[in-house]
Amino acid sequence: MEKLWDDFSIIPINDNDELEEQFLDFEPGTSRYDVWHWFDERCPNGLAVDLMGEQPKQQ
Repeated sequence: MEKLWDDFSIIPINDNDELEEQFLDFEPGTSRYDVWHWFDERCPNGLAVDLMGEQPKQQ
């Protein structure tokens, strides 16, 4: 998953937060937030913790 996140980080994003190139099955014009949600659904602790380095919230 980290490799995919790294690959996504080099995809150009326009001023409307849309992909400018294909990424996996996501076509150009897809919102970056749709891709973030895709990652978030696949990360056991969520995107922010697993791939963005945030600390888990204490309960």
